[in-house]
Amino acid sequence: MTVVDLWVNALSARAAQAFAAQTTNEGIGELFGTDLSVGTPLDALLATMDTVGVDVGVLAGALCSLEIEGLLADADRHRGRFLVAAVADRPERPVEQVARLRDLAGHGRLALLRVTPLVHQYPLNHRLYYPLYAACSELGLPVSINVGVPGPRVRSACQHPELLEDLLIDFPGLVIIGAHMGHPFEALLMQYMLKWPSLYLSNSAYSAKYMDPGLVGFMGSSRGRGRVLFASDHPFFAMGRALRAARALPLDAESMAAYLGGTAGRLLTGA
Repeated sequence: MTVVDLWVNALSARAAQAFAAQTTNEGIGELFGTDLSVGTPLDALLATMDTVGVDVGVLAGALCSLEIEGLLADADRHRGRFLVAAVADRPERPVEQVARLRDLAGHGRLALLRVTPLVHQYPLNHRLYYPLYAACSELGLPVSINVGVPGPRVRSACQHPELLEDLLIDFPGLVIIGAHMGHPFEALLMQYMLKWPSLYLSNSAYSAKYMDPGLVGFMGSSRGRGRVLFASDHPFFAMGRALRAARALPLDAESMAAYLGGTAGRLLTGA
């Protein structure tokens, strides 16, 4: 069984400290029980993956920064172990972002676009994101969008799952993965997944131990199998802890394999 962690971060100690120091991220370390000041360089991340049993990690990097080029080079150097997700970091500059995405799209390790509405506080269906969604639809690139109430102390309305329907209607066939669990809107998201075959959900930054029982039942059903994907958001939520909780879910072998990596492999690489 191939295990894919849909959200991992390779951070220098300096980058981790800068993240933890942001006012909006106050309390994140306490929430996850993690020391965010130490960072997790790529070699340490790879060692953690080997230790806990993660085969492939999807690295997150800012779309308009030089960082993502380094991550793509890292993914090339460790072929088969990493893919890369480009994080929309300048939504107020949609033309620049789309041009950048198109430049990177030919790289075989770029597998995903991430939209994190809580950061810039634009609703996930805002017109500024639409050029990116259109480009992803054309390029066949899946989009991961944070949904639900975020951990940082910012407004949550920009991430309400109800806003997903605009995207699902306006971009038919675009694969959308709701990230960070979508709590407390699991019932709504299950209904949406039944309605929209291109919608998926990921439990990044959320322990499977606390998953809604109804969602766990959905994951093991014929209609829900493969619609929820595993992710940790390591090092913010430790990969080993996340994977242990995931493996403890009462799922049959087929459903567990789809959750831990089967669906991710199909969506991100066509495998």
